[in-house]
Amino acid sequence: MTWRISSNGRLERLVVFLGREAVPVGELVFQGAGRKRTALFRYARSWLEDVERRRPLSLVGLPLVAKAKDGTPYEVPLPFYDAAPDGWGKSVLEAAYPMQVFGMGEFLAAAGDERIGELRFGHDPSEGPEQWEPRAPSVVLPDGSESLEDLVLAAEAVDAGQAKPRHLAMLLRDSADQGGARPKARLRHQGVDWIAKFKAWGDGFDNPRMEAVCLSLADACGIVPPEHHIQHVAGRSVLLVRRFDRTATGERVGYMSAATLVKAEPGTYSTNWTYATLASAARQSGIVPCEAELFRRMLFNCAVHNTDDHLRNHAFLRGDDGRWRLSPVFDVVPNASKTMVLRPTPDVEATADIDVAFKAWPKFLLTQEQALEIRQQVEDGMRRLPEMLDLHKVSAHDRETLAPLLPTLGTQTTPRP
Repeated sequence: MTWRISSNGRLERLVVFLGREAVPVGELVFQGAGRKRTALFRYARSWLEDVERRRPLSLVGLPLVAKAKDGTPYEVPLPFYDAAPDGWGKSVLEAAYPMQVFGMGEFLAAAGDERIGELRFGHDPSEGPEQWEPRAPSVVLPDGSESLEDLVLAAEAVDAGQAKPRHLAMLLRDSADQGGARPKARLRHQGVDWIAKFKAWGDGFDNPRMEAVCLSLADACGIVPPEHHIQHVAGRSVLLVRRFDRTATGERVGYMSAATLVKAEPGTYSTNWTYATLASAARQSGIVPCEAELFRRMLFNCAVHNTDDHLRNHAFLRGDDGRWRLSPVFDVVPNASKTMVLRPTPDVEATADIDVAFKAWPKFLLTQEQALEIRQQVEDGMRRLPEMLDLHKVSAHDRETLAPLLPTLGTQTTPRP
């Protein structure tokens, strides 16, 4: 059996698999002829009858029933957007296959099998997950021997709009399944899965180094970050972040963005949701209560001026016990905007100011004493900013550039020898 493709080159059906064992659990069937088509998802009878393992694929949008689930008004049910490439991955695929019309079906199938989370895709339940290649690919996939330096230069070329076929080939293999808007690629080193994050064209400072600083500061403030470190490759900084959707033994971990939890429209940035209402929605959905943690992260985001705190930059992971919990913090870096995407509460303004955000504490099921303790821990951690800037070798130029966004930096803009 091969991929089911329409006369105009569009995928009509995807089989959905789950986890490392690649258990076939259902299928997506696409309808219509336009660029954006609507898919029906239906669980496989074998999955519904598997009393030992059966479970919904997500807390939201995919109840464990025999009836097909319509993706309307979107292309696919919302949980599948978390498994799909986003801005960066989509740009790589569209550049690699310029003659192919891409919708969600094609993006899901062509992105490869190392996507975030535990969902996988293929064309036949008996053959397991597989990456789809359009009929007329413009590049030839490499053999996997490319180095980190090769990936850095390839990502830089794509980001600058100067990609050659060899650049696209590498990134199609190692980057097309990635979410987010910034350049990145997957990397496996000494048996561990990492995401390599690169500088982007037009960055006003060394973004990878500053993200490393923010992740280290998060740890100092009592927030769990993923393992991370900086490498200097081909004259560029590269941030390596250990994947938290894979266990040490290679098991795939269920992943759900906050956007999916609250049923936000795919592709939207601004939102009426707030940190407090997100915490409430998580509790009501059976997620391990996270009011105190989201309050802490809100204060921290204000402190580091991470105003790009949209709903896809918050996520939940499925634990071994079947319960969902907040993921480690990720995509944290200073931004010039003074306004947070997520307000603290509906009645507290979205200014990136820890004093303003703190006023929201009564909405997080905290006592004032607990709220003050969390704030003190964040402020104590932020006093280590100069130390973290030195640890990750942030330049004097970047310190001066970022000083207006980071009041705790004060006048310490010169790296220590």
